[in-house]
Amino acid sequence: MSEGRVARPFKGGEHRIPIGDGDMQSESDWSKRVYESSVSSRCWRYTPYDGGWDGCAAIAKDEELKAIVSMERSLAGPHEWADRIAETSIRKLPGCGHHRFPLAFLECLRDIGAQTPTEFAHGCYAVDSDYKRSMQDYCLCLDAWLAGARPEAVGAELSALGYRKIAWGDVCEALWNVLGGKTEMKELLVERLLHSQRWKIKFSPWDDDPCDQFGRDQYLGDFVPADNPANEWSYIAAKLPGIRQNLSPRVVRLESRLKEICPDWEWFLYTIEYGWLCSPKAFRHLECLLWSIGKEKPVIRTRDHPKNDAETVPPFLRCEDTYIKQDEAAQWWEDFLGSLGAWWKGMSETGRAWDEVVRLLGERTDVKRWLVRLMAHRCRMLAETSGSLGLLVHPSPSTRRGTMPLSGTLQS
Repeated sequence: MSEGRVARPFKGGEHRIPIGDGDMQSESDWSKRVYESSVSSRCWRYTPYDGGWDGCAAIAKDEELKAIVSMERSLAGPHEWADRIAETSIRKLPGCGHHRFPLAFLECLRDIGAQTPTEFAHGCYAVDSDYKRSMQDYCLCLDAWLAGARPEAVGAELSALGYRKIAWGDVCEALWNVLGGKTEMKELLVERLLHSQRWKIKFSPWDDDPCDQFGRDQYLGDFVPADNPANEWSYIAAKLPGIRQNLSPRVVRLESRLKEICPDWEWFLYTIEYGWLCSPKAFRHLECLLWSIGKEKPVIRTRDHPKNDAETVPPFLRCEDTYIKQDEAAQWWEDFLGSLGAWWKGMSETGRAWDEVVRLLGERTDVKRWLVRLMAHRCRMLAETSGSLGLLVHPSPSTRRGTMPLSGTLQS
């Protein structure tokens, strides 16, 4: 619990639900059969628990999870709405935190409070229009570099028409300098990167964009009905179409040639493909990737490819305003987890997140308490084991911080 935040029982006319210790009736009640028959076992994506009882020995030793399952078993049921929330809103919480952090986590509380499963979870692969329009400006820069345009010409256009009002002339000049002189390998890497970014813009849905608002003039791969990865990795009731970029003949040609001439092609392909636009620092990822393309070799450190002698990449794209202040996110996260714990226990808090948690959850019931306790444990596991979320809410001292303020409230 952070300094300045005090947990206390409710007083006066406030109703406090009695809290049991959550223990099973006997030690033998905690078993594979009991666990796998529970709804609480179905929401551990992006954690080691997703491998199931046999695939993760830690499950059998997890006393908190044991208590959560006991809590679920004690409920008078059935509660179909609660089961659906556990399997959609809680299970589909984004493992990286998402570029709209903490939106998905607040929406999950809203769903619990309203006792209504969501129709659209803003999680993995879901990207809002502002973010997509911001990325389109950088795509214009890459397209212009490939075309041989002068940086000042592109800077003038973006200064007049760009979605974000930044020093585009300086950005373009710096980008041209980072990429340096043209070679076949650089041009093909930039072209493959540009295709990937446009593909992500086109297929990434949001409430106001069921994948029909962006890239309508661009063939980026074959259209496949109900094949959007957001259907599964977020939760979207109305199944959306996908675009298979690997079926694009242009992509096939680019990758075939890059396999021949690029010694580190496997690294570049992985880093291009996994710079998902929904991630909290998608623009910083792009910045670092372009730095490596300019050097024609991997010189940066990524989560999946650590590198002891990684180079420090300067902020030449001036994109810090596209990702949140991580120190602020870290403090909010600590307050948020403390508030969840206090709420299901019948206590109160004074941290930044508390009022919003109370507002979204509404009246305490035993079913809601189980869901909130389950969500809190999942959140802790995500931050500790998923890798990506931990980087957001537990940033290292050397991590470049963003400047975008965090919104800890959910608009009605």
